[in-house]
Amino acid sequence: MGARSCARFPPLIGFQVDRYLGRWWQFEKTMSYGEKMMGKCYSINYSRDPMSVNKLKMRTDYVTRVTNAPNTMLSTLAMVNPVFDPSHFRYALSTMPWMKKNYRVVATDYDNFSIEYMCHKNMLGNAEESVWLLTRERHPSEGVRLQVKQIAQVLGLDKLTLYDADQSCKEKPMRMQDQSMLEWLLSV
Repeated sequence: MGARSCARFPPLIGFQVDRYLGRWWQFEKTMSYGEKMMGKCYSINYSRDPMSVNKLKMRTDYVTRVTNAPNTMLSTLAMVNPVFDPSHFRYALSTMPWMKKNYRVVATDYDNFSIEYMCHKNMLGNAEESVWLLTRERHPSEGVRLQVKQIAQVLGLDKLTLYDADQSCKEKPMRMQDQSMLEWLLSV
């Protein structure tokens, strides 16, 4: 049996980065062991990087499973080809900037849903794929749920095992960057 390779998706024609910015909630996703152990109630907030027109800041907020405490992880998305393929990014965690991975928005309507795909080859040469079905609402309507699942199926992503994202936590407003963790915890 040969090594699996990463799926190839064409550029998302007409992708508008500025319409994509803002908060997205995980609805379904492939399961990574680390993410499963780390937390639940994931949401992602995209914003422009003030230092570079071709980069986005990616802020992932979640609740840790062990302590039920809120946590934040910061990442950077650099546009690989902003003119011809603005939906293709190079992903890097702020704590490990040397570990870059290809990251792509493969479908979105900007207002309700998005499908994101990330893939890299492991040391054995096999593809390690991650898929996220995201929604603007924490608890999307049945219509949005069906729509995003049907699009994932058309894209061939239904061959990967997707799991419901745990969104059972009590919602807190997003923590502002100038707000201390204590101020944020006491704000609700």
